[in-house]
Amino acid sequence: MKLKGKIPLIIIAGLAWVVVISSCANIGMPAGGPKDSIPPVLLETNPDFKALNFKGKDVRFTFDEYILPDEISESLVISPPLKKRPIIRTKSKTLIILFNEELKDSTTYSLDFKNSIVDNNEKNPMENLRFSFSTGPVYDSLRVAGRVVNAVDLEPIEKGLVLMQSNLHDSAVFKVIPDYIAKTDEDGLFMIDNIAPGSYHVFALNDQNNNMLYDEGAEEIAFYSEVVVPRAEFHENKDTIANAVDSLLIMGHTHFFPEPIYLSYFMEDIFEQYIDKSERTSEYKCSFVFNESVEDTFDIRLLDHQVSDWYLMEYNQEMDSIVLWITDTTLAKEDSLYMELSYFMLDSMAQPYVFHDTLLMQYSKPVVDTKKKKKKGEEEEGPARIPQFSWSTSLGPTMELDGIIKIESPTPIALFDSTQVILYLNEDTLKTPLNIKFEKDSKAWRTYNISYDWEPQTSYTLRIDSAACWNVFGVSSMALEKGFQTREEDYYGSFIFDFSNVPGPMIVQLLKNSKEEEVLRQKFFDKDGEVEFDLVPPEKYKIKIIYDTNGNGKWDGGSYQDKIQPELVSYLPELIKLRSNWTEKRIWDVTPNPEFVKKIIDQEAEEQKRKAEQEKARKEKENEKKNNNFNTGGGSNLMRGGGF
Repeated sequence: MKLKGKIPLIIIAGLAWVVVISSCANIGMPAGGPKDSIPPVLLETNPDFKALNFKGKDVRFTFDEYILPDEISESLVISPPLKKRPIIRTKSKTLIILFNEELKDSTTYSLDFKNSIVDNNEKNPMENLRFSFSTGPVYDSLRVAGRVVNAVDLEPIEKGLVLMQSNLHDSAVFKVIPDYIAKTDEDGLFMIDNIAPGSYHVFALNDQNNNMLYDEGAEEIAFYSEVVVPRAEFHENKDTIANAVDSLLIMGHTHFFPEPIYLSYFMEDIFEQYIDKSERTSEYKCSFVFNESVEDTFDIRLLDHQVSDWYLMEYNQEMDSIVLWITDTTLAKEDSLYMELSYFMLDSMAQPYVFHDTLLMQYSKPVVDTKKKKKKGEEEEGPARIPQFSWSTSLGPTMELDGIIKIESPTPIALFDSTQVILYLNEDTLKTPLNIKFEKDSKAWRTYNISYDWEPQTSYTLRIDSAACWNVFGVSSMALEKGFQTREEDYYGSFIFDFSNVPGPMIVQLLKNSKEEEVLRQKFFDKDGEVEFDLVPPEKYKIKIIYDTNGNGKWDGGSYQDKIQPELVSYLPELIKLRSNWTEKRIWDVTPNPEFVKKIIDQEAEEQKRKAEQEKARKEKENEKKNNNFNTGGGSNLMRGGGF
């Protein structure tokens, strides 16, 4: 067989086969090239960074690619602040900030862009770009930094406005535009730089109307109690370098003072009284909600009737929410009642006076269609049913061993025969009443508590006989019978906290593991030692302490008027997963630390994350090994099979 003329064809075919096999065995680069992940690069500025004697109308930044100006207007912070917002535009690859007013003479200006400068392709951000220049011969370089958090839960405040006032009068924050400003980042951190020497007050505001002033009672505020005097120190590091003759190289760093400032946001409690809501939800019930407490100042009377003892009044613990029950049935039948409410308000000189407010309380009964035809085969109605009210209860199918049964009436109670409230064991065929503790709730109206020393894993029944109770309108209660079972004792766990360096009255709280941090239990203590929570269901918990400085049993915010900081709080820096039949003990030094940063670690979640990352890395390594084996071993076998 002659191959001379066919060799070129065989070579071409072989090369084609190699190309086909290679394309099958190797993963190629996707069409379109690699994804752009590089942020814009700043090539030039006009004026130069830290320029002196600047007299221009705008500043320009030239980048290596096109940028999007959309977010710059919202994020850019210029300090000292300007009265008018600058014009922001782009020309080719240059960003232009055009000032709408004359800049102050002999002042160092700082422009903080945060992460707002992004490229036009993939929106890669140029992180934390700051630029500064001086309109005079001196460049100011002092700085103040710190963190702003919510005082009650230590969550960082993002985009909070931080102010520095050289006017040290207490009213300056209300009336005077600040000398320097900054905005906090997502971690609540801020830095004000290019500050001139001097003395300052430092504030943080939730500046909702963007006027850079504190609107008392409408915005949160944080203030630093001391006057801040920024300064800087250069710390030398000296190294001897031998090069023919000894010489001394001076290096070092600049340390700025004061140390980081920690500010706690709170809403100041400013007295401003008004009725927030008033309604008559039934013929017997009127509700009033006030902006402030009306304790010892509230009075009410009818304007169109001369009657006495016509109502019962209920109110919440703060006495800013009042429910009025109209007990006079003749009055209750009237659709409209004029009432005069009296309560304290403040005049223009902030002095209290009794204000008389007239309200028209209206209610119309729903219209009942008495002419509605009965359906075919429907029986005639019998005698009218005697009205009765039903109890609402906290009882579910399971009772905690330290639980209390709560029953609540929908209307005020006139008479209650507690002997008709019976608790008995389900296994007791005689239904012998157990010796319960029955009492009226001290905080909730129309509510009664039933407590008992529950046995673990035991079934009970609660029974309240019909007509055991009568309300003020002469309506009796319906019968209630409900069974339930207690949990086994080893279902629960417990906490023991051993506190040291207790500075005074304190509160420790078990919180629900949620953003709202609902308080599940709390205890008070005022000295070193152990505090125990027992019979705690197995869940994950956050643990919080409150430095109850005034000893009133609750957390209190601050007052800028009285120069009182909000009460400190702190957290255990870990999320505790309590197990059944287990005691978690923690030793806790509660020395007050205003610089405490809330960082609660979920150890279980961290461990799961670590294992998931390990598994991912293992699979990637296996896949890489398989691909390598396929590319080398598989490809060579195919080549050998081709006969070359």
